[in-house]
Amino acid sequence: GKWSKKPVPAARSDVLNPIRATLEKDFKIPTDHEKTLVNFTLGEPTKANGYPLPDVTKEAIIECVDSEKDNGYTHSSGNPAARQAVVDKYSTEEAPFSADDVLLTFGCSGAQYTVFSAMCEPGDNVLVPRPGFPLCLPIAQNLGVELRYYDLDPENDFNIKLDTLESQIDEKTKFFMVINPSNPCGSVFSKEHMEEIIAVSEKHQVPIVADEIYYGFSFDESKPFHSFAHVSTTTPMICLGAISKTYCVPGWRLGWIICYNRGGYFDDILTNMGKLAMIWLHPSTIVMKALVRILGEVPDSYFEETKAKLKEAAQKAFDVLSGIKGVKPVKAKGAMYMMVLIEHDAFEDIEDDVDFCKKLLEEQNCFVLPSKCFFAKNMFRIVLCHPIEKFDALSERIQEFCAAHLKK
Repeated sequence: GKWSKKPVPAARSDVLNPIRATLEKDFKIPTDHEKTLVNFTLGEPTKANGYPLPDVTKEAIIECVDSEKDNGYTHSSGNPAARQAVVDKYSTEEAPFSADDVLLTFGCSGAQYTVFSAMCEPGDNVLVPRPGFPLCLPIAQNLGVELRYYDLDPENDFNIKLDTLESQIDEKTKFFMVINPSNPCGSVFSKEHMEEIIAVSEKHQVPIVADEIYYGFSFDESKPFHSFAHVSTTTPMICLGAISKTYCVPGWRLGWIICYNRGGYFDDILTNMGKLAMIWLHPSTIVMKALVRILGEVPDSYFEETKAKLKEAAQKAFDVLSGIKGVKPVKAKGAMYMMVLIEHDAFEDIEDDVDFCKKLLEEQNCFVLPSKCFFAKNMFRIVLCHPIEKFDALSERIQEFCAAHLKK
């Protein structure tokens, strides 16, 4: 007979990824607009956007497929040789770790989910940056974890307003996340500011989880990149990474967790992360095997070329947007993004950043993400990993849009 009672979805599955909801649901790309689409929403460093792979990356993946030696299962926490490759690449004499401290995951997203799952019970809280990358929101919703937001200061290189961080720590705070270099801000912390952040961690004995997916990607000489794990060699912390952005393969979905297990602080967490890995097993064996050559053989010159492109794009974006009345770019120093402040008082009929971005898409077929996607307001984010000539079209659309909406 007919089934009359539909199943009720589990409450924990009712989650929101703000970026994906904006891209796939809330904002509608015009289908018959007179202007071609100018899309600056997703950070996708691929060949189509001017970021081709080095030969060794392609060779490594083809070699694995052709050999047919890596089509079966491997260790649930990741191929041991690939985990050792992470050690060989990132472990130092001052900040050492072993393959037993590494878990391979489904991109940096999987790394975040694993850390939240292993460290938090329902009702616990985690502190995250505002503006910040929003994947932590659906993870927290799924696991019943409270997110608390600390503020970054756009007038001070998006440094952390430390009082907004420290004032929210309580007995249920399991860790606080930092993103450096920053998505969405394009900022890079100075070593001195990182020492201030670590001092908060030490004072309250609340560990740092550092999202370092843009490891090494500072292109401003005044703000060289430092890993949090190297700034303090005694503070327990967890660093997350992936090949998605710096190696320009975001669709390959391979990331990692590095536990700097100083004093054995994370012993039990490591054990349970290993147990969790037995649920979803490991990332693709093909990509893990290729990781050994990718981490070991991609030359430094490749990263320097990539950073040079991003630096040129950041300067171009800053220059072309700086002259537009109603918006104010904050010059990027790293990662692949730039935030642009919206001067709402200059406009006649713009309610907020979401209204700005929706109307910009409708009227100019120009797509940028509102800062609401990143827990913030009165800004929008653009991506920098595009061919340099595309930034002229971006500025022309925004210039025309702003001129149409400015107060008379």
